[in-house]
Amino acid sequence: MTTVEDGKRALAELRDENKEFDLVLLDLYMPEMDGFELLSLMQDDEKLSLIPVVVMSADGDKEIVANCLSKYLLLISSQYGELHY
Repeated sequence: MTTVEDGKRALAELRDENKEFDLVLLDLYMPEMDGFELLSLMQDDEKLSLIPVVVMSADGDKEIVANCLSKYLLLISSQYGELHY
């Protein structure tokens, strides 16, 4: 398990070629770089986009949850083709 204090450090750890991650537990409100930006950068990275992400927030705003879900579904769609409901 690896823990970091902020989003910039999280990105540095995730990009470390000597480490592999099975899951990211992501707080949306971190100093230096928030979870929204980190999630976006992970999606743009071929390797990092494959790591499952659990997003958490003490905010409780349903719109924030919907925003994260829509980004995740778009990521799945781009990786695996169209989604059928």
